Amino acid sequence: MLYSVALDTAGAGLFLPLSLLFFLNVHHMSAATAGAAVSAGSILSFLVIPAAGRLVQVMGPKRCLLISNLMTAAGYSSYFLASSGTRVFCASFIVMAADRLYGAAWPGAVARVASKEQLPQWFSFVNFLKTTCLGLGAVASTGLLALAGPAGLKVALMGNCLSSLAAAFFVLRTRIPPGGTGVQPGATDSRATLMSTLKNSAFMALVSSQTLLSLAWLIPTVAFPIYLVDVLHHAAFWPAAVIAVRYAVISAIQIPLGNRVAGWSRSRVLVLAIAAAETAILTTMFISSAPAVAQGWMAVLATVLLAVAEAASKPTAAAAAVALAPDRDEGPYMAVFQLTWAVSYAVGPALIGWGMGHALLLWCVLGGCVLISGLVQVLSPERRRFAR
Repeated sequence: MLYSVALDTAGAGLFLPLSLLFFLNVHHMSAATAGAAVSAGSILSFLVIPAAGRLVQVMGPKRCLLISNLMTAAGYSSYFLASSGTRVFCASFIVMAADRLYGAAWPGAVARVASKEQLPQWFSFVNFLKTTCLGLGAVASTGLLALAGPAGLKVALMGNCLSSLAAAFFVLRTRIPPGGTGVQPGATDSRATLMSTLKNSAFMALVSSQTLLSLAWLIPTVAFPIYLVDVLHHAAFWPAAVIAVRYAVISAIQIPLGNRVAGWSRSRVLVLAIAAAETAILTTMFISSAPAVAQGWMAVLATVLLAVAEAASKPTAAAAAVALAPDRDEGPYMAVFQLTWAVSYAVGPALIGWGMGHALLLWCVLGGCVLISGLVQVLSPERRRFAR
């Protein structure tokens, strides 16, 4: 299962940094057309979430992971033929619909092979693995583009398709126990549904808090490259350094940090992670008023704080979500839980793009979202259910 994750994520890291360049250089589309089509396909894929949760219940997480990998390979393969905005939209929808199904099935698959007490460490290791493989893939994509030029874009896309097929092969060979009845002791005979998921106040508090918090993760990878170069007029070295620091910090601390906080309550870990993210945004607010020589280093400091917060919160929140879901009937819950990262990826680029013309206001908006995230976490009437 971990081989599958590593191959799939490395392939994504190889192609995703070059995806818009692929449409611009291979199909000669404008950045506006390609970007709008990809965003539209991503947003429409949210409609798949209820069906994804139900499919996990009916078919089990293993088959859904397999279907997702095959759909991903098919969707990315269609990029070779996506020479118009409509075709890009359709291809993007297939890829993101597969991602919605993957998000619904993956946590349940982990829950089948690990006890709930071990889930934070499992998710910590998976987050470490994904971050490392994404970073290695991104580095490889840069080298590929430098060596092969535009032809390297097709090679990167083909590598991504093959990595999805290889991931499907390893999923096929993985032994994942089938789901149970989906009924907790003392519950009714009905299985989890989208409505019952939305009515679970503790779970929805977690989803709301983490969705707002996830907007902060866009700062190092989406906001800082534009902010440091176009707004503050620093050398292009700084965005590369910031992104490298993000990947390096998460890869270095993810496992030891997971082991360190293993005995803490999940609520405590999440609150401290939110506090670290808020501190990072406050640091970011003062970058423009600092001396020019210090601005890049302040961005690095903010990135380190965000990386620590991300490394602490993501696996802890995933473990809390599984714990709040009915035993072996996590599909609908995990389908909704993936909003905690999917929403920021969908709306984040537009938000950051607008905010670069109003930088201080943007940092205030992001800081406000993180603050509300913390309040939701702290004031949740059922917050004690987040304890280990």
